[in-house]
Amino acid sequence: MNVSQVRTLLRKACDLAGSQAAWARDANVSRAYVSDVLGGYRMPGASILAPLGLEATVNRVVTYRVTRGGYTNKGVNQ
Repeated sequence: MNVSQVRTLLRKACDLAGSQAAWARDANVSRAYVSDVLGGYRMPGASILAPLGLEATVNRVVTYRVTRGGYTNKGVNQ
């Protein structure tokens, strides 16, 4: 699940609670924090994720790029 999907789930949870303020109160977080997460200004942390039944995972992706002076299959880069 990506952050966009988490925001969608949070929106639905807020709708079911009746408002952002009601969901925030039930989750023991500030309404401003909920609003910031929904608006994309902050990432959802554990206090938002746990009441939704979620937890954050971090996947590291390593990529490589050619730099000056490196070796490629066509020889040494200039």
